[in-house]
Amino acid sequence: MSLHAGDLATVGKPGPCRTASRRFGRWRRATQIAILLFYVALPFAGATSVTGTLVALKLGPVDLLEPAAALSAAFAARTVGWWLLLGVAPVALLAAALGPVYCSWLCSFGLLSETLDRLRPRRSRRWSGQPWVGVRRVRLSALAAFFALSLGLGLPLAALLAPPRLATALPIEALASSGLPIVTVSLLAAVLAIELLGPRRLVCRALCPVGALANLLRTPFSLRPRFDEQRCGCPDIAPCLQDCPWGIDPREMRLHDGCTTCLACVDRCPSGALSTSRRPSRGPIRGRSPGLHL
Repeated sequence: MSLHAGDLATVGKPGPCRTASRRFGRWRRATQIAILLFYVALPFAGATSVTGTLVALKLGPVDLLEPAAALSAAFAARTVGWWLLLGVAPVALLAAALGPVYCSWLCSFGLLSETLDRLRPRRSRRWSGQPWVGVRRVRLSALAAFFALSLGLGLPLAALLAPPRLATALPIEALASSGLPIVTVSLLAAVLAIELLGPRRLVCRALCPVGALANLLRTPFSLRPRFDEQRCGCPDIAPCLQDCPWGIDPREMRLHDGCTTCLACVDRCPSGALSTSRRPSRGPIRGRSPGLHL
């Protein structure tokens, strides 16, 4: 094989910015739909060994507890049992290894939120304005408020009000009450209205205690999009930024900026500059580019 002079001139230079495939997106959507159907069918299956919701699921002798809901229950009870630690451990380890995939791959409310996001006017669906790091402060404040109120009121508010719990408890409560459970339906309708009418994806990005704590469990060794600056030929407003469900620029993302490892940016990257890895990105951090507007 021989190289021409024009070929040599392009060696080492970033490729053009163009549309890329969506291999992770198809698997992620299939996983979300399968889990939603599982929780819809669960109360009608009559199985006593498999019960619960996305924040507390019993699989035979194994209890799986979502960390934010479990911690809220511990604050409410003012005690921590060994059963709680055992139930939290698998979910926490999943977040530490793969990042907050609970939010992007498993959460049924996340699927509903993404669906509503597509119904918003196109102009309001564009990320622009202030850096996404401002959302981090709101996220941490909301999480602290959930825990403080759980302690003060003696109620596990994160377990009761978390959107993933509302979305997956609805079929169970509807079957048990032989009708629509008014409280759960009202709460779920309220948070969905915020997602549709308020700032874009506000509940998922900033107000959900499940997502907030899952993001804090990310470690330097968690799976993440890895950016190779030497291969990137895109402008500041790149396809990866426009396609991120949370408006994060993966080219300059920090550890706890809110990435949920949905990998939409990797799917969208036209030059191969983004890949999945547990190693840090290559190259210096780029200048701060537009993020999401809260």
